[in-house]
Amino acid sequence: MMALTAQQITEILADQDLLISTPEFKGELKHLAYNSNDVAPETLLFIKGRFKAEYLTDAIAKGVKAIVAPTSFTHDTDLPTWVVDDVPAAMSVLSMAFYDYPQNKLALIGITGTKGKTSATYMAYEMLRVATDDKVALSSTLQVITGADPKFHYRAHLTTPESLDLFRWMAEAVANGMTHMVMEVSSQAYKMERVYGLRFNVGIFLNISPDHVGENEHPTFEDYLEHKMMLFDHSEQIILNADSDHFSELIEHAELAVPRDGIWLYGREDEDSPKADVYYDTVEADLQGSTFAVREAGQQAARLGIAGDYHLDMPGDFNQGNAVAAMIATRLVGADTDAMHEGLEVVKIPGRMQVLTTQNHGTIYVDYAHNYASIAALLNFVRTNETVEKLTIVVGAPGNKGVSRRPGIGQAVSEGADVVYLTSDDPQFEDPNAIADEIQAAITNDHVVINREMDRTIAITEAIKAAGPNDVVVLAAKGLDEYQKIGGVDTPYENDWAVAQRVVSELEA
Repeated sequence: MMALTAQQITEILADQDLLISTPEFKGELKHLAYNSNDVAPETLLFIKGRFKAEYLTDAIAKGVKAIVAPTSFTHDTDLPTWVVDDVPAAMSVLSMAFYDYPQNKLALIGITGTKGKTSATYMAYEMLRVATDDKVALSSTLQVITGADPKFHYRAHLTTPESLDLFRWMAEAVANGMTHMVMEVSSQAYKMERVYGLRFNVGIFLNISPDHVGENEHPTFEDYLEHKMMLFDHSEQIILNADSDHFSELIEHAELAVPRDGIWLYGREDEDSPKADVYYDTVEADLQGSTFAVREAGQQAARLGIAGDYHLDMPGDFNQGNAVAAMIATRLVGADTDAMHEGLEVVKIPGRMQVLTTQNHGTIYVDYAHNYASIAALLNFVRTNETVEKLTIVVGAPGNKGVSRRPGIGQAVSEGADVVYLTSDDPQFEDPNAIADEIQAAITNDHVVINREMDRTIAITEAIKAAGPNDVVVLAAKGLDEYQKIGGVDTPYENDWAVAQRVVSELEA
Protein backbone atom coordinates (compact mmCIF):
# COMPACT_ATOMS: atom_id res chain seq x y z
CA MET A 1 0.00 0.00 0.00
CA MET A 2 1.38 3.37 -0.85
CA ALA A 3 0.70 7.01 -0.12
CA LEU A 4 0.37 10.15 -2.19
CA THR A 5 2.06 13.41 -1.26
CA ALA A 6 0.29 16.72 -1.82
CA GLN A 7 2.87 17.53 -4.49
CA GLN A 8 2.20 14.27 -6.37
CA ILE A 9 -1.55 14.91 -6.30
CA THR A 10 -1.08 18.41 -7.69
CA GLU A 11 1.28 17.21 -10.44
CA ILE A 12 -0.99 14.34 -11.55
CA LEU A 13 -4.10 16.56 -11.69
CA ALA A 14 -2.22 19.34 -13.52
CA ASP A 15 -0.74 16.84 -15.98
CA GLN A 16 -4.28 15.68 -16.86
CA ASP A 17 -5.59 19.27 -17.19
CA LEU A 18 -8.08 18.64 -14.39
CA LEU A 19 -6.80 21.11 -11.79
CA ILE A 20 -8.53 24.41 -11.02
CA SER A 21 -6.97 25.27 -7.65
CA THR A 22 -4.50 23.76 -5.16
CA PRO A 23 -4.54 23.89 -1.34
CA GLU A 24 -1.73 25.17 0.89
CA PHE A 25 -1.01 21.67 2.15
CA LYS A 26 2.26 19.79 2.37
CA GLY A 27 1.33 16.44 3.98
CA GLU A 28 0.73 13.00 2.54
CA LEU A 29 -2.43 10.89 2.31
CA LYS A 30 -2.55 7.19 3.11
CA HIS A 31 -6.10 6.22 2.18
CA LEU A 32 -8.56 7.12 -0.60
CA ALA A 33 -12.37 7.10 -0.33
CA TYR A 34 -15.44 8.40 -2.16
CA ASN A 35 -17.89 7.35 0.56
CA SER A 36 -17.80 8.83 4.07
CA ASN A 37 -18.45 5.32 5.47
CA ASP A 38 -15.11 4.16 4.11
CA VAL A 39 -12.91 6.76 5.80
CA ALA A 40 -9.74 5.83 7.71
CA PRO A 41 -7.03 8.05 9.24
CA GLU A 42 -5.29 10.35 6.72
CA THR A 43 -7.91 9.92 4.00
CA LEU A 44 -8.23 11.88 0.75
CA LEU A 45 -12.00 12.02 0.13
CA PHE A 46 -13.52 12.51 -3.34
CA ILE A 47 -16.68 14.59 -3.29
CA LYS A 48 -18.96 13.14 -5.94
CA GLY A 49 -22.65 12.57 -6.60
CA ARG A 50 -25.03 13.90 -3.99
CA PHE A 51 -22.47 14.38 -1.19
CA LYS A 52 -23.67 17.06 1.24
CA ALA A 53 -21.35 19.50 3.02
CA GLU A 54 -22.85 18.52 6.39
CA TYR A 55 -21.40 15.00 6.00
CA LEU A 56 -17.92 16.52 6.29
CA THR A 57 -18.00 17.04 10.07
CA ASP A 58 -18.49 13.31 10.58
CA ALA A 59 -15.88 12.49 7.91
CA ILE A 60 -13.26 14.77 9.50
CA ALA A 61 -13.82 13.04 12.84
CA LYS A 62 -13.15 9.69 11.14
CA GLY A 63 -9.89 10.88 9.60
CA VAL A 64 -10.46 12.87 6.39
CA LYS A 65 -7.36 15.01 5.89
CA ALA A 66 -8.13 16.60 2.48
CA ILE A 67 -10.70 16.51 -0.31
CA VAL A 68 -11.00 16.63 -4.09
CA ALA A 69 -14.14 18.56 -5.01
CA PRO A 70 -15.98 20.15 -7.95
CA THR A 71 -16.30 23.95 -8.23
CA SER A 72 -19.97 23.65 -7.24
CA PHE A 73 -19.12 22.23 -3.79
CA THR A 74 -19.04 24.81 -0.98
CA HIS A 75 -18.14 24.05 2.62
CA ASP A 76 -17.15 26.05 5.68
CA THR A 77 -14.37 23.78 6.98
CA ASP A 78 -10.66 24.48 6.58
CA LEU A 79 -10.04 21.12 4.89
CA PRO A 80 -7.31 21.34 2.23
CA THR A 81 -9.21 21.14 -1.08
CA TRP A 82 -8.12 20.36 -4.62
CA VAL A 83 -10.80 21.90 -6.83
CA VAL A 84 -11.10 20.06 -10.16
CA ASP A 85 -13.39 20.33 -13.17
CA ASP A 86 -14.08 16.57 -13.26
CA VAL A 87 -14.08 14.60 -9.99
CA PRO A 88 -14.64 11.06 -11.45
CA ALA A 89 -11.71 11.56 -13.85
CA ALA A 90 -9.54 12.88 -11.00
CA MET A 91 -10.51 9.90 -8.84
CA SER A 92 -9.47 7.49 -11.59
CA VAL A 93 -6.02 9.00 -12.27
CA LEU A 94 -5.22 9.45 -8.56
CA SER A 95 -6.43 5.92 -7.71
CA MET A 96 -4.20 4.30 -10.33
CA ALA A 97 -1.23 6.31 -9.03
CA PHE A 98 -2.03 5.50 -5.39
CA TYR A 99 -2.09 1.76 -6.17
CA ASP A 100 1.07 2.05 -8.27
CA TYR A 101 -0.51 1.54 -11.71
CA PRO A 102 -1.50 -2.13 -11.22
CA GLN A 103 -3.01 -2.27 -14.74
CA ASN A 104 0.52 -2.17 -16.19
CA LYS A 105 1.30 -5.47 -14.42
CA LEU A 106 -1.74 -7.30 -15.88
CA ALA A 107 -2.62 -8.39 -19.42
CA LEU A 108 -6.05 -6.77 -19.64
CA ILE A 109 -9.05 -7.82 -21.74
CA GLY A 110 -12.07 -5.47 -21.75
CA ILE A 111 -15.42 -6.71 -23.10
CA THR A 112 -18.44 -4.65 -24.14
CA GLY A 113 -21.72 -5.35 -25.96
CA THR A 114 -25.46 -5.06 -25.36
CA LYS A 115 -25.74 -8.78 -24.66
CA GLY A 116 -23.25 -11.54 -24.01
CA LYS A 117 -20.69 -9.51 -21.99
CA THR A 118 -20.91 -11.72 -18.93
CA SER A 119 -20.87 -14.97 -20.93
CA ALA A 120 -17.82 -13.92 -22.98
CA THR A 121 -16.07 -12.69 -19.83
CA TYR A 122 -16.48 -16.04 -18.05
CA MET A 123 -15.40 -17.93 -21.19
CA ALA A 124 -12.20 -15.89 -21.46
CA TYR A 125 -11.66 -16.26 -17.70
CA GLU A 126 -11.93 -20.08 -17.83
CA MET A 127 -9.57 -20.34 -20.83
CA LEU A 128 -7.03 -18.13 -19.08
CA ARG A 129 -7.36 -20.09 -15.83
CA VAL A 130 -6.04 -23.09 -17.75
CA ALA A 131 -3.44 -21.09 -19.71
CA THR A 132 -2.00 -19.22 -16.71
CA ASP A 133 -2.40 -21.93 -14.06
CA ASP A 134 -5.13 -19.94 -12.26
CA LYS A 135 -3.42 -16.54 -12.34
CA VAL A 136 -6.34 -14.59 -13.84
CA ALA A 137 -8.56 -11.99 -12.19
CA LEU A 138 -12.15 -11.19 -13.19
CA SER A 139 -14.51 -8.23 -12.93
CA SER A 140 -18.08 -8.93 -14.05
CA THR A 141 -21.69 -7.98 -13.38
CA LEU A 142 -21.88 -10.99 -11.04
CA GLN A 143 -18.61 -11.11 -9.15
CA VAL A 144 -15.09 -9.78 -8.76
CA ILE A 145 -12.27 -12.32 -8.39
CA THR A 146 -8.76 -11.16 -7.41
CA GLY A 147 -7.25 -14.50 -6.41
CA ALA A 148 -7.79 -18.27 -6.49
CA ASP A 149 -8.72 -18.44 -2.78
CA PRO A 150 -12.52 -18.01 -2.31
CA LYS A 151 -11.86 -15.21 0.20
CA PHE A 152 -10.83 -13.13 -2.85
CA HIS A 153 -14.21 -13.66 -4.56
CA TYR A 154 -16.61 -10.73 -4.06
CA ARG A 155 -20.19 -10.02 -5.08
CA ALA A 156 -20.32 -7.22 -7.67
CA HIS A 157 -22.58 -4.17 -7.32
CA LEU A 158 -21.96 -2.51 -10.70
CA THR A 159 -21.13 -4.02 -14.12
CA THR A 160 -17.89 -2.02 -14.01
CA PRO A 161 -16.78 -0.92 -10.51
CA GLU A 162 -16.01 2.65 -9.45
CA SER A 163 -12.41 3.47 -10.49
CA LEU A 164 -11.13 3.53 -6.91
CA ASP A 165 -12.51 0.03 -6.23
CA LEU A 166 -11.30 -1.24 -9.61
CA PHE A 167 -7.68 -0.17 -9.08
CA ARG A 168 -7.74 -1.44 -5.49
CA TRP A 169 -8.93 -4.84 -6.77
CA MET A 170 -6.32 -4.81 -9.53
CA ALA A 171 -3.61 -4.10 -6.94
CA GLU A 172 -4.91 -6.96 -4.80
CA ALA A 173 -4.83 -9.22 -7.88
CA VAL A 174 -1.20 -8.26 -8.59
CA ALA A 175 -0.30 -8.89 -4.92
CA ASN A 176 -1.96 -12.33 -5.26
CA GLY A 177 0.30 -13.17 -8.21
CA MET A 178 -2.31 -12.67 -10.95
CA THR A 179 -0.87 -11.97 -14.43
CA HIS A 180 -4.10 -11.47 -16.44
CA MET A 181 -7.50 -9.86 -15.93
CA VAL A 182 -10.77 -10.05 -17.85
CA MET A 183 -13.42 -7.41 -17.25
CA GLU A 184 -16.83 -6.31 -18.47
CA VAL A 185 -16.84 -2.67 -19.55
CA SER A 186 -20.28 -1.05 -19.67
CA SER A 187 -21.21 2.08 -21.61
CA GLN A 188 -22.00 3.59 -18.19
CA ALA A 189 -18.37 2.99 -17.16
CA TYR A 190 -17.28 5.42 -19.89
CA LYS A 191 -20.15 7.83 -19.29
CA MET A 192 -19.39 7.96 -15.53
CA GLU A 193 -15.62 7.87 -16.17
CA ARG A 194 -15.03 4.76 -14.05
CA VAL A 195 -12.31 3.62 -16.47
CA TYR A 196 -10.89 7.07 -17.27
CA GLY A 197 -7.27 6.78 -18.43
CA LEU A 198 -7.31 2.95 -18.44
CA ARG A 199 -6.00 1.12 -21.51
CA PHE A 200 -6.74 -2.49 -22.46
CA ASN A 201 -4.39 -4.87 -24.25
CA VAL A 202 -7.45 -6.25 -26.05
CA GLY A 203 -10.97 -4.79 -26.36
CA ILE A 204 -13.89 -6.98 -27.50
CA PHE A 205 -17.04 -5.46 -29.04
CA LEU A 206 -19.75 -8.16 -29.21
CA ASN A 207 -22.85 -6.36 -30.53
CA ILE A 208 -25.08 -3.31 -30.09
CA SER A 209 -28.87 -2.93 -29.94
CA PRO A 210 -31.12 -0.32 -28.30
CA ASP A 211 -30.91 -0.72 -24.52
CA HIS A 212 -29.99 1.36 -21.47
CA VAL A 213 -31.72 4.43 -22.88
CA GLY A 214 -33.58 6.35 -20.18
CA GLU A 215 -33.46 9.20 -17.68
CA ASN A 216 -30.74 7.69 -15.46
CA GLU A 217 -28.73 6.16 -18.29
CA HIS A 218 -28.21 7.30 -21.90
CA PRO A 219 -30.51 10.03 -23.29
CA THR A 220 -30.42 8.58 -26.83
CA PHE A 221 -29.26 5.47 -28.68
CA GLU A 222 -26.56 7.59 -30.39
CA ASP A 223 -25.18 8.52 -26.97
CA TYR A 224 -25.22 4.83 -25.96
CA LEU A 225 -23.36 3.80 -29.15
CA GLU A 226 -20.83 6.64 -28.74
CA HIS A 227 -19.98 5.54 -25.18
CA LYS A 228 -19.79 1.85 -26.16
CA MET A 229 -17.30 2.70 -28.95
CA MET A 230 -15.00 4.49 -26.49
CA LEU A 231 -13.55 1.03 -25.78
CA PHE A 232 -11.93 1.25 -29.26
CA ASP A 233 -10.07 4.42 -28.29
CA HIS A 234 -8.59 2.72 -25.22
CA SER A 235 -7.56 -0.68 -26.64
CA GLU A 236 -4.26 -1.76 -28.23
CA GLN A 237 -6.09 -4.39 -30.31
CA ILE A 238 -9.79 -4.71 -31.14
CA ILE A 239 -11.98 -7.77 -31.71
CA LEU A 240 -15.22 -6.89 -33.50
CA ASN A 241 -18.30 -8.93 -34.46
CA ALA A 242 -18.71 -8.53 -38.24
CA ASP A 243 -22.40 -9.51 -37.89
CA SER A 244 -23.23 -6.71 -35.43
CA ASP A 245 -25.86 -4.10 -36.20
CA HIS A 246 -24.29 -0.70 -37.06
CA PHE A 247 -21.17 -2.53 -38.32
CA SER A 248 -20.19 0.24 -40.76
CA GLU A 249 -20.09 2.85 -37.96
CA LEU A 250 -18.23 0.44 -35.69
CA ILE A 251 -15.51 -0.50 -38.18
CA GLU A 252 -15.05 3.14 -39.20
CA HIS A 253 -14.44 4.14 -35.58
CA ALA A 254 -12.21 1.09 -34.93
CA GLU A 255 -10.01 1.88 -37.94
CA LEU A 256 -9.44 5.42 -36.64
CA ALA A 257 -8.39 4.00 -33.27
CA VAL A 258 -5.93 1.22 -34.23
CA PRO A 259 -4.06 0.01 -37.35
CA ARG A 260 -5.91 -2.58 -39.48
CA ASP A 261 -3.63 -5.41 -38.35
CA GLY A 262 -4.77 -4.68 -34.78
CA ILE A 263 -8.43 -5.29 -35.70
CA TRP A 264 -9.79 -8.86 -35.66
CA LEU A 265 -13.21 -9.45 -37.25
CA TYR A 266 -15.22 -12.59 -36.50
CA GLY A 267 -18.57 -13.72 -37.90
CA ARG A 268 -20.82 -16.67 -38.65
CA GLU A 269 -20.15 -18.54 -41.94
CA ASP A 270 -22.45 -16.79 -44.39
CA GLU A 271 -22.27 -15.38 -47.92
CA ASP A 272 -23.58 -12.03 -46.62
CA SER A 273 -21.06 -11.64 -43.82
CA PRO A 274 -18.57 -8.84 -44.49
CA LYS A 275 -14.97 -9.94 -44.74
CA ALA A 276 -14.14 -11.54 -41.40
CA ASP A 277 -10.77 -12.88 -40.28
CA VAL A 278 -12.30 -15.72 -38.28
CA TYR A 279 -15.51 -17.56 -39.20
CA TYR A 280 -17.49 -20.05 -37.11
CA ASP A 281 -20.31 -22.46 -37.87
CA THR A 282 -22.45 -24.92 -35.88
CA VAL A 283 -21.50 -28.57 -36.34
CA GLU A 284 -24.12 -29.89 -33.90
CA ALA A 285 -26.15 -28.44 -31.04
CA ASP A 286 -28.49 -29.70 -28.34
CA LEU A 287 -29.92 -28.49 -25.04
CA GLN A 288 -26.67 -29.04 -23.16
CA GLY A 289 -24.25 -27.36 -25.55
CA SER A 290 -22.83 -27.39 -29.05
CA THR A 291 -19.87 -28.22 -31.25
CA PHE A 292 -18.77 -25.48 -33.64
CA ALA A 293 -16.07 -25.19 -36.29
CA VAL A 294 -13.64 -22.26 -36.46
CA ARG A 295 -12.04 -21.28 -39.77
CA GLU A 296 -9.34 -18.66 -40.35
CA ALA A 297 -9.51 -16.54 -43.52
CA GLY A 298 -6.38 -14.79 -44.79
CA GLN A 299 -2.81 -14.30 -43.59
CA GLN A 300 -3.57 -12.20 -40.53
CA ALA A 301 -6.01 -14.76 -39.14
CA ALA A 302 -3.71 -17.71 -39.85
CA ARG A 303 -1.24 -16.22 -37.34
CA LEU A 304 -3.76 -17.05 -34.60
CA GLY A 305 -3.69 -20.80 -35.22
CA ILE A 306 -7.07 -21.50 -33.61
CA ALA A 307 -8.87 -23.26 -36.49
CA GLY A 308 -10.66 -26.51 -35.65
CA ASP A 309 -13.72 -27.92 -33.90
CA TYR A 310 -14.59 -26.90 -30.34
CA HIS A 311 -17.20 -28.15 -27.89
CA LEU A 312 -19.00 -25.54 -25.77
CA ASP A 313 -20.72 -26.82 -22.65
CA MET A 314 -23.36 -24.11 -22.77
CA PRO A 315 -26.55 -24.03 -24.86
CA GLY A 316 -27.57 -21.28 -27.28
CA ASP A 317 -26.03 -20.77 -30.74
CA PHE A 318 -25.51 -17.08 -29.86
CA ASN A 319 -22.94 -18.27 -27.31
CA GLN A 320 -20.69 -19.62 -30.08
CA GLY A 321 -19.94 -16.08 -31.27
CA ASN A 322 -19.13 -15.03 -27.70
CA ALA A 323 -16.81 -18.05 -27.45
CA VAL A 324 -14.97 -17.15 -30.67
CA ALA A 325 -14.44 -13.56 -29.48
CA ALA A 326 -13.06 -14.87 -26.18
CA MET A 327 -10.81 -17.34 -28.03
CA ILE A 328 -9.22 -14.64 -30.20
CA ALA A 329 -8.72 -12.36 -27.18
CA THR A 330 -7.11 -15.01 -24.99
CA ARG A 331 -4.89 -16.06 -27.92
CA LEU A 332 -3.62 -12.48 -28.19
CA VAL A 333 -2.59 -12.55 -24.51
CA GLY A 334 -0.92 -15.94 -24.64
CA ALA A 335 -3.48 -18.78 -24.40
CA ASP A 336 -3.13 -21.87 -26.61
CA THR A 337 -5.87 -24.02 -28.15
CA ASP A 338 -5.60 -26.66 -25.41
CA ALA A 339 -6.62 -23.99 -22.89
CA MET A 340 -9.52 -22.95 -25.16
CA HIS A 341 -10.83 -26.51 -25.49
CA GLU A 342 -10.63 -27.09 -21.75
CA GLY A 343 -12.08 -23.68 -20.81
CA LEU A 344 -15.10 -24.10 -23.09
CA GLU A 345 -15.76 -27.60 -21.72
CA VAL A 346 -15.99 -26.37 -18.13
CA VAL A 347 -17.38 -22.81 -18.36
CA LYS A 348 -20.49 -22.15 -16.27
CA ILE A 349 -21.97 -18.70 -15.87
CA PRO A 350 -23.76 -18.35 -12.53
CA GLY A 351 -27.48 -17.96 -13.32
CA ARG A 352 -27.12 -17.95 -17.10
CA MET A 353 -29.35 -20.48 -18.83
CA GLN A 354 -29.56 -23.09 -16.11
CA VAL A 355 -31.91 -25.97 -16.88
CA LEU A 356 -33.99 -27.89 -14.34
CA THR A 357 -35.72 -31.04 -15.61
CA THR A 358 -38.79 -32.19 -13.66
CA GLN A 359 -40.93 -35.35 -13.73
CA ASN A 360 -44.39 -33.82 -14.18
CA HIS A 361 -43.87 -30.09 -14.70
CA GLY A 362 -41.72 -29.98 -17.83
CA THR A 363 -38.41 -28.13 -18.14
CA ILE A 364 -37.54 -24.95 -16.27
CA TYR A 365 -34.98 -22.46 -17.57
CA VAL A 366 -33.41 -19.82 -15.32
CA ASP A 367 -31.62 -17.06 -17.24
CA TYR A 368 -30.53 -13.41 -16.88
CA ALA A 369 -32.17 -12.43 -20.21
CA HIS A 370 -33.57 -8.95 -19.51
CA ASN A 371 -34.16 -7.06 -22.76
CA TYR A 372 -35.77 -7.64 -26.17
CA ALA A 373 -32.66 -9.12 -27.81
CA SER A 374 -31.79 -11.61 -25.06
CA ILE A 375 -35.38 -12.68 -24.22
CA ALA A 376 -36.31 -13.13 -27.90
CA ALA A 377 -33.13 -15.20 -28.46
CA LEU A 378 -33.86 -17.33 -25.38
CA LEU A 379 -37.53 -18.04 -26.29
CA ASN A 380 -36.53 -18.77 -29.88
CA PHE A 381 -33.82 -21.15 -28.63
CA VAL A 382 -36.32 -23.03 -26.43
CA ARG A 383 -38.79 -23.40 -29.33
CA THR A 384 -36.04 -24.67 -31.64
CA ASN A 385 -34.59 -27.22 -29.23
CA GLU A 386 -37.55 -28.48 -27.20
CA THR A 387 -40.90 -30.03 -28.05
CA VAL A 388 -43.00 -27.43 -26.29
CA GLU A 389 -46.74 -27.72 -25.74
CA LYS A 390 -46.93 -24.52 -23.73
CA LEU A 391 -44.15 -21.96 -23.21
CA THR A 392 -44.54 -19.82 -20.07
CA ILE A 393 -42.31 -16.91 -19.04
CA VAL A 394 -42.10 -15.19 -15.64
CA VAL A 395 -40.71 -11.70 -16.14
CA GLY A 396 -40.65 -8.10 -14.90
CA ALA A 397 -38.43 -5.06 -15.41
CA PRO A 398 -36.35 -2.96 -13.01
CA GLY A 399 -37.56 0.40 -11.70
CA ASN A 400 -35.80 3.72 -12.32
CA LYS A 401 -33.51 2.39 -15.07
CA GLY A 402 -33.62 0.98 -18.61
CA VAL A 403 -37.20 2.25 -19.06
CA SER A 404 -36.80 1.81 -22.83
CA ARG A 405 -36.47 -1.97 -22.29
CA ARG A 406 -40.05 -2.45 -21.13
CA PRO A 407 -41.86 -2.37 -24.49
CA GLY A 408 -39.12 -4.65 -25.87
CA ILE A 409 -39.75 -7.21 -23.13
CA GLY A 410 -43.47 -7.11 -24.00
CA GLN A 411 -42.68 -7.51 -27.69
CA ALA A 412 -40.43 -10.55 -27.04
CA VAL A 413 -43.19 -12.13 -24.91
CA SER A 414 -45.75 -11.35 -27.61
CA GLU A 415 -43.61 -13.04 -30.28
CA GLY A 416 -42.39 -16.07 -28.35
CA ALA A 417 -44.50 -17.07 -25.35
CA ASP A 418 -47.90 -18.70 -24.79
CA VAL A 419 -48.32 -17.61 -21.16
CA VAL A 420 -46.73 -14.79 -19.18
CA TYR A 421 -46.63 -14.03 -15.46
CA LEU A 422 -45.79 -10.34 -15.10
CA THR A 423 -44.07 -9.78 -11.75
CA SER A 424 -41.57 -7.58 -9.91
CA ASP A 425 -37.84 -7.32 -10.66
CA ASP A 426 -35.96 -4.71 -8.58
CA PRO A 427 -38.82 -2.15 -8.71
CA GLN A 428 -36.84 0.38 -6.61
CA PHE A 429 -38.98 3.53 -6.19
CA GLU A 430 -41.54 2.64 -8.87
CA ASP A 431 -44.80 0.71 -8.50
CA PRO A 432 -44.24 -2.79 -9.96
CA ASN A 433 -47.85 -2.74 -11.24
CA ALA A 434 -47.12 0.39 -13.27
CA ILE A 435 -43.99 -1.25 -14.73
CA ALA A 436 -46.06 -4.35 -15.59
CA ASP A 437 -48.59 -2.07 -17.35
CA GLU A 438 -45.82 -0.79 -19.66
CA ILE A 439 -44.70 -4.33 -20.52
CA GLN A 440 -48.30 -5.52 -20.98
CA ALA A 441 -49.10 -2.64 -23.36
CA ALA A 442 -46.56 -4.12 -25.81
CA ILE A 443 -48.04 -7.66 -25.66
CA THR A 444 -50.23 -7.38 -28.76
CA ASN A 445 -50.65 -11.09 -29.48
CA ASP A 446 -54.20 -12.10 -28.36
CA HIS A 447 -53.09 -15.71 -27.93
CA VAL A 448 -50.74 -14.89 -25.03
CA VAL A 449 -52.40 -15.55 -21.67
CA ILE A 450 -51.43 -12.76 -19.26
CA ASN A 451 -51.24 -13.28 -15.48
CA ARG A 452 -50.12 -10.63 -12.99
CA GLU A 453 -48.60 -11.46 -9.62
CA MET A 454 -46.22 -8.92 -8.08
CA ASP A 455 -44.87 -11.31 -5.43
CA ARG A 456 -42.13 -12.94 -7.51
CA THR A 457 -41.94 -16.11 -5.39
CA ILE A 458 -45.70 -16.69 -5.77
CA ALA A 459 -45.54 -15.95 -9.53
CA ILE A 460 -42.82 -18.58 -10.02
CA THR A 461 -44.70 -21.09 -7.85
CA GLU A 462 -47.96 -20.60 -9.83
CA ALA A 463 -46.17 -20.87 -13.18
CA ILE A 464 -44.47 -24.16 -12.28
CA LYS A 465 -47.65 -25.61 -10.72
CA ALA A 466 -49.60 -24.87 -13.91
CA ALA A 467 -46.98 -26.48 -16.18
CA GLY A 468 -47.56 -29.95 -17.66
CA PRO A 469 -44.93 -32.60 -18.53
CA ASN A 470 -44.29 -31.23 -22.06
CA ASP A 471 -44.25 -27.55 -21.10
CA VAL A 472 -41.36 -25.16 -20.57
CA VAL A 473 -41.23 -22.42 -17.91
CA VAL A 474 -38.67 -19.63 -18.39
CA LEU A 475 -37.73 -17.54 -15.33
CA ALA A 476 -36.16 -14.44 -16.84
CA ALA A 477 -33.81 -11.69 -15.67
CA LYS A 478 -32.94 -12.32 -12.02
CA GLY A 479 -30.99 -15.58 -12.17
CA LEU A 480 -29.05 -16.12 -8.94
CA ASP A 481 -29.59 -12.57 -7.64
CA GLU A 482 -30.37 -12.89 -3.92
CA TYR A 483 -31.90 -9.44 -3.49
CA GLN A 484 -34.86 -7.42 -4.72
CA LYS A 485 -34.05 -3.70 -4.82
CA ILE A 486 -37.14 -2.09 -3.29
CA GLY A 487 -37.30 1.58 -2.31
CA GLY A 488 -33.52 1.91 -2.17
CA VAL A 489 -33.11 -1.17 0.03
CA ASP A 490 -31.52 -4.50 -1.00
CA THR A 491 -34.28 -6.80 0.27
CA PRO A 492 -33.23 -10.47 0.66
CA TYR A 493 -34.78 -12.77 -1.96
CA GLU A 494 -34.37 -16.54 -2.29
CA ASN A 495 -33.24 -16.30 -5.99
CA ASP A 496 -35.09 -17.74 -9.02
CA TRP A 497 -33.09 -20.97 -9.19
CA ALA A 498 -33.57 -21.71 -5.48
CA VAL A 499 -37.32 -20.97 -5.67
CA ALA A 500 -37.69 -23.29 -8.69
CA GLN A 501 -35.77 -26.12 -7.03
CA ARG A 502 -37.76 -25.79 -3.81
CA VAL A 503 -41.14 -25.64 -5.59
CA VAL A 504 -40.33 -28.69 -7.75
CA SER A 505 -39.14 -30.74 -4.76
CA GLU A 506 -42.34 -29.83 -2.86
CA LEU A 507 -44.58 -30.69 -5.84
CA GLU A 508 -42.80 -33.94 -6.68
CA ALA A 509 -41.91 -35.13 -3.17
